[in-house]
Amino acid sequence: MNGATELHVEGISKQYRIYNRPSDRLVELVTRGHARRHREFWALRDVSFTLEPGTTTGIIGPNGCGKSTLLQIIAGTLEPTTGSVRRNGRVSALLELGAGFNPEFTGIENVFMNGALMGFSRNEIRERLPEIERFAEIGSFLSQPVKTYSSGMYVRLAFAIAVSADPQILIIDEALAVGDTVFQHRCLRRIKDMQERGATVLFVSHDPAAVRALCNRAILLNAGRVIADGAPPDVFNRYQKIIMEREEAYERKQQGDTPTDTKTTQEETPHLEKAPLQAARAPVRYTYRHGDGSAEIVSAELLDHENRFVEIVETGTPLVLRMCVRFHKGIDAPVVGFLIRNRHGIHAYGANTEQQELNLGFVRQGEVIEIVFAFDCWLGVDSYSISLAVHSSVIYDEGAGYDWLDGALFFRVTGIVEGIANLHACVTAQSLDAESVGAQPETREDVFIR
Repeated sequence: MNGATELHVEGISKQYRIYNRPSDRLVELVTRGHARRHREFWALRDVSFTLEPGTTTGIIGPNGCGKSTLLQIIAGTLEPTTGSVRRNGRVSALLELGAGFNPEFTGIENVFMNGALMGFSRNEIRERLPEIERFAEIGSFLSQPVKTYSSGMYVRLAFAIAVSADPQILIIDEALAVGDTVFQHRCLRRIKDMQERGATVLFVSHDPAAVRALCNRAILLNAGRVIADGAPPDVFNRYQKIIMEREEAYERKQQGDTPTDTKTTQEETPHLEKAPLQAARAPVRYTYRHGDGSAEIVSAELLDHENRFVEIVETGTPLVLRMCVRFHKGIDAPVVGFLIRNRHGIHAYGANTEQQELNLGFVRQGEVIEIVFAFDCWLGVDSYSISLAVHSSVIYDEGAGYDWLDGALFFRVTGIVEGIANLHACVTAQSLDAESVGAQPETREDVFIR
């Protein structure tokens, strides 16, 4: 592609005027703006990036950060307040559900209307219609008004129209999350085919697995600004920090606690990505806790091989679970362990110091012990929680529980793996002569009898 620019976004900002009452608009209009009755809301602030041909970029961020506004500006359905967008090639956009459809028109009528908006003649649309019908797979509903469609049927038809145009730039705004699993797989295959043909794809999704599978780059928006741009796993880790900060702020508000200054600026964030052993430990969180209080888990962290906090990992990634335990009374040979569950509550893996033949001996009252488990995360694609525990050895008694934390850590595994585990299988193949295979049983019953 000789490094040509397919899409160039430069200094995009979008301002909206917020009025408390509809009459305030009229007051400003009559006074020609001298009586100011609005407040300004900036949905986007100075957003700039460049996309090369054949690349796929994911746009991520919390709700209300400006993702949809940005895509509408790039697609040309919304004008920016400042900045510019330069596009090279045909653009096809799949924005919010039902956008561009007339609900009173039939599916076929909407196909012709959308095709005309893309610049196709009726003959060109008619040639593409059989392919659109096959891809959408909504049967006789294609001749019914789209107001009778389910959300999944909307997306099927909209995506079929968008990809039938063979665009150089394809824009997708979270629409694939509505379709069923079979249709999502079909869409992903089509997007990969377009990638191989050199199309540029801009993709908004909250699904880390989809972004990781499709995208070689991710851009993180927050409060209308770009705060991270790079490899999807790194950007998703930044995104997860933002989500956790918002959740902690919500929990403090619910509990009526005095808020502390936990805001992380763009300049401060890089300092938080590293977690050296000498650094302050991450405070422990949990969804449920029980135990007799003889010991207390005071911190827990999930780290990668470079000692960085992680919450999204590729299957097979080497991980380190580091936890600190404070003992409130002297205990002989305590056992410390962890348990990983998937989002359905199924136990995926567990280990403890006793199984690993690590005897902690007698631990004095007030002593703090750091326990580090290292493992390769050969888990399937899913969301997981980690529970932590300190208890007595079952060899000497019935295993009294000192401290147990459910849901202390959460992480997500991405990749292309089916099932709960990644067995890291290898495959070989060779050609065999028919004679070397030997005689086959004449009947199926012979197989079972033997």
